[in-house]
Amino acid sequence: MSDKNIFKDPKFARIPEEDWTQAPVDSFALQYDSVKEHGWYKNLDPTIEDLTHHLKNGETFLDYSGGTGIFVERLFKQFPTRQIGTVIVDSSPKFLRLALEKFRQDKRVGFRLIRFLKEKKRLQYVDEVLDLRFHALVSTNAIHLYYDLQETLQSWARILYPGSKVFIQSGNIRGSDRKSEEWIIDETIEAVHLEALKIVKQEKQFSVYRNILKDEKKMLEYQNLRQKYFLPTRPVEYYLEELKKAGFTNLTVSWKKIEVRVKEWFEFLSAYHEGVLGWVGGSEKVEAVPPDPSAIQDRLLIIQKALGKIFSEQPIFFCGWCYLTGTTEGQYPKRKAKTP
Repeated sequence: MSDKNIFKDPKFARIPEEDWTQAPVDSFALQYDSVKEHGWYKNLDPTIEDLTHHLKNGETFLDYSGGTGIFVERLFKQFPTRQIGTVIVDSSPKFLRLALEKFRQDKRVGFRLIRFLKEKKRLQYVDEVLDLRFHALVSTNAIHLYYDLQETLQSWARILYPGSKVFIQSGNIRGSDRKSEEWIIDETIEAVHLEALKIVKQEKQFSVYRNILKDEKKMLEYQNLRQKYFLPTRPVEYYLEELKKAGFTNLTVSWKKIEVRVKEWFEFLSAYHEGVLGWVGGSEKVEAVPPDPSAIQDRLLIIQKALGKIFSEQPIFFCGWCYLTGTTEGQYPKRKAKTP
């Protein structure tokens, strides 16, 4: 932790005066944050190494989609004396509130919430909430979730100094040279769904959930719900082309094999059980009424059984993680941020 303010602009408020900063810490955010203890979060380490080699003391980076601050927490744990600053940006006030709880006293860390603009049907761009420039940007485990990717990438370019680097990584990017034993991590979701269909059809204890399988319209609604939680994967070429169009150069791609413990992946999926198997017991988003607690327990049990069958009761599986980097060339015009 540092009591030295890294941010050069005296007008920059690390902690904005917004309602979310005063809210209590949310239990779901705490549950999600527990994944930082999972072994598969070693996927962050290559990005931490690359970032710390790139940045000099006194420089700053943007942690885009930084969530509960897991990346920053891991970074400062490995390099506790590094005087580099960051602003954690996220669209979830619950996640960002927990990040604030961790780093409120650390003057190396600032926070910004990106809000959804109903009238424009989009999230704010980062340069609409920040009037700073950064020496690097990090996006971990998130780029596959962005709907308006090109506009997002262009907003990144506008808040970076010339010669700055972006460090992007995800376990949900397709590669043509992907090894057969390595999963794209969200492919497990569809595999769980398909295995769950068999379990419900075959095991008497879950027979109560068989009727919905005959309702094609309803099952399509649950497929759409699943794809809102876990977006279909796209090839690495797509991301490279979008980065190029946004003005990033010197693009590089690398892959690493990340070990994932099945038990830990089940714990992660348990937090998103509605998106994984909402059709088991129903979802309030589809049925307009919440599921019975006993149905949620059945849902979790089916997910656990399905993972066991998919991975042949082995304790681990391997995922191919993609790492992308790029460099900004020129000075991009900035928008005027709306918050100090």
